[in-house]
Amino acid sequence: MSTPGGRVAPRDHEEQVFETGAGIPIDELYGPDAITGFDPGCDLGLPGEYPYTRGPYAGMYRSRIWTRRFQVGFGSPEETNERIKYLAANGANGFVITIDLPTSYGFDSDDPLADGEVGVTGVAISTLEDMAALYAGFSPSQLSYALSIRPPVSSVTLAMLACVAKRRGVDFKDVIGTQQNDPFYQMSGGPLQTITQFFPLEGTLRLCIDNIEYISQHLPRLNWMVTNGYNLRETGVNAIQDGAFTLGHAFNIFRLARQRGLDIDVFPRRASFFLSASIDFFEEIAKFRAMRRLYARTMKNEFGASNPECWRLRFSVQSAGNTLTTQQPRVNMVRAGIEAMAAVFGGAQSIHLCSYDEGHGLPTEESSRMALRTQQVIAYESGITKTIDPLAGSYYVESLTNRMEQEIGGMLADIDRRGGMVACIRDGWLEAEINAARIRNQRDIDDGKRVLVGVNRFQVEPGEDPPIHIHKIRADEWGERRTAMLRRYRADRDPGRWSDAMARIEGAWRDGDNMVPVLMDALEHRVTMGEAHEAMRKAQHWSFR
Repeated sequence: MSTPGGRVAPRDHEEQVFETGAGIPIDELYGPDAITGFDPGCDLGLPGEYPYTRGPYAGMYRSRIWTRRFQVGFGSPEETNERIKYLAANGANGFVITIDLPTSYGFDSDDPLADGEVGVTGVAISTLEDMAALYAGFSPSQLSYALSIRPPVSSVTLAMLACVAKRRGVDFKDVIGTQQNDPFYQMSGGPLQTITQFFPLEGTLRLCIDNIEYISQHLPRLNWMVTNGYNLRETGVNAIQDGAFTLGHAFNIFRLARQRGLDIDVFPRRASFFLSASIDFFEEIAKFRAMRRLYARTMKNEFGASNPECWRLRFSVQSAGNTLTTQQPRVNMVRAGIEAMAAVFGGAQSIHLCSYDEGHGLPTEESSRMALRTQQVIAYESGITKTIDPLAGSYYVESLTNRMEQEIGGMLADIDRRGGMVACIRDGWLEAEINAARIRNQRDIDDGKRVLVGVNRFQVEPGEDPPIHIHKIRADEWGERRTAMLRRYRADRDPGRWSDAMARIEGAWRDGDNMVPVLMDALEHRVTMGEAHEAMRKAQHWSFR
């Protein structure tokens, strides 16, 4: 039997390798012998109780459905705000704000280095007024935003958020949302020297801890960091590496925070994680359960946290972008649905589904609505949410959870032997692991070991699949508008107060002060995102131009 393109479609299971995506062998049948020595009281517990294998909260989805979160970021803050309003009206209640490339490196939209990139990969944020525009029609106490960003930029956006809340009379203790604040967020993308070109690693780590300290003291409902495992998974690493690298990142930051003098029984309460749900259904479920158990045991036994709130791993899940195909893109709706169900069975607190057209570009309103409706069908029609952790006790699931815990724990121990994640980044070990995973993953696709429907199996002839609408990006128009806006913004400020604010940023950095309140003051005197970064770079004698 032949398929278009001349490939042969084998019969079901012919030439299949029975193992998980991470290479864990799968037996034909599982029974009690698969979990010999398994202690339900110790290894499972109850939902909301140590070691949290069955979920971080007692009631789970019977008490509250997960947050239906969507990734938005379209050129200008105003257009992004309009998409947020559209999705909110359709039932979404949480948003990940993706920023454009210039903003992610701390450049204003009119910087020469930003040319051609303004608003292309997300929203441009250069001023306090941009942040205010993102919240137009919403209060920082009502709608949960997560800013997909790392220090040093996250320090400036945190200061912007605090200023917006203050302007609107919102008590800081009522502000909700998430500052991603992961210093390793973009370190999965290439060599360390490339990633730290525009800001030194030591400064980035300092600002990360500044943010944790400020949020812990002043914004008790704000998540101070999202350890970003999702970006790591997008590079092609497997589920075991995903779990180990993500937890390794978090534990490294916890150690730095503790060195600052922060209380291990206080600040981890608002730590959160951003994880990927890939297509290997049961492996992903087992990964989530194993990570919760490992996290709880490490926080209790290694870090010595006595507060149960600090043992609880909370995470947001996004369906895997690297499983999306440009070929037969509507099939991506099926993939995203399976991945969302894995996130639900795995106990996620927040879920974001990729839209089926994201292999081609930014999602349209129609594809975003379909992704939202998929979540709503799972939540309200499928029956999955009517009982808590329905897979608990499954011989296969518990066996796989145990194996994932062993494998992830073993890799974590290896990372510790190497000196922690910062050391692994500095010496190139992490980059080498990622590159090897990328090569292995692509080879499996090319060899047909990993089936991709519509790509290396079950293809259609060119033109046979109906075309899809692609969201258009008006990069040139946005760039011109942003340049004109910034020109007016700078013309309207008091030069003397601006100069004093810039000097205070430099002085505070040299004095070792927490930078967040200093940045808040500077933003109110119309210091821009890029100018704040330039002042902090100057204080460190760091130049790249």
